[in-house]
Amino acid sequence: MQIPSVHPRIALIGAGRVGTALGLALHHAGYPITAVASRTIEHAAELAKLVSAPQLPLLAAVQHADLVLLVVPDDAIHPLAQVVADAGAWQPRQLVVHASGALPAQALAPAAACGALIGSFHPLAAFAQRNTLLPPGLTFGIEAAEPLRGYLHQIAQELGGYPLDLDAAAKPLYHAAAVLASNYTVVLAALAVQLMTTTGASEERALAALLPLLDTTLANLHDAGLPAALTGPLVRGDSGTVTRHLAALDDQYPLIANVYRATGEAALALLTARHTAPMLSELASALASYPVPDEAA
Repeated sequence: MQIPSVHPRIALIGAGRVGTALGLALHHAGYPITAVASRTIEHAAELAKLVSAPQLPLLAAVQHADLVLLVVPDDAIHPLAQVVADAGAWQPRQLVVHASGALPAQALAPAAACGALIGSFHPLAAFAQRNTLLPPGLTFGIEAAEPLRGYLHQIAQELGGYPLDLDAAAKPLYHAAAVLASNYTVVLAALAVQLMTTTGASEERALAALLPLLDTTLANLHDAGLPAALTGPLVRGDSGTVTRHLAALDDQYPLIANVYRATGEAALALLTARHTAPMLSELASALASYPVPDEAA
């Protein structure tokens, strides 16, 4: 297969949340979508209509595309690549790319064994719904050798984003960073809602109360960056407040107390330029304190 000189013809394999967002963005950027395939027929039909492409079975979808983009669960990437390889449908010099942030390009080894050029193209964003669009200024984690690397850089830029080259060995920590920033923010919000409901507020009202706090925190990160965006008792050096927080949490919510301690200890690294060594030591002691066991128990 001859590598295209301008926009490659793209087959989308997967029509879930990420596949839909990428498919729409590529279509709007002028990339020809030649086929959409998905195990969920309804999703494939919907996306195919939106990007003016036919809905096809897997093997038919890959055969007339310059670039095959697999936007499927991580565990499905290698088996799908093997199915296509066993059918003899991969073509030499065909571009085959998955959208996983955690897996190396080598997950597509069956395609590479057939002469395809393999890589990965991960949009660093959270897609909670199928109508979520790519945000502006998005970073795309890219693992690929030339000439595929150049094509993926071009695609990232034409989608209004920024390419970030990744080595396969760096991917576990890259993806862990994404999980901490996105997934665990939601988990922390859920724990905060749980505590807020002790005031008598419903979960819905508790979340509504916390969302402006989360919004202003993100605004601080945009405007002030790290570490200046950090606020709260640790920044003020209020070790007494920290002690009171942990006394209440240890008594009623020991799991949340452990999360509070771990994140608090991590926060101290952001405060070395703000506090003296004695104050940092006092805060560290407050975070490290645990309730004294009741000997009578």
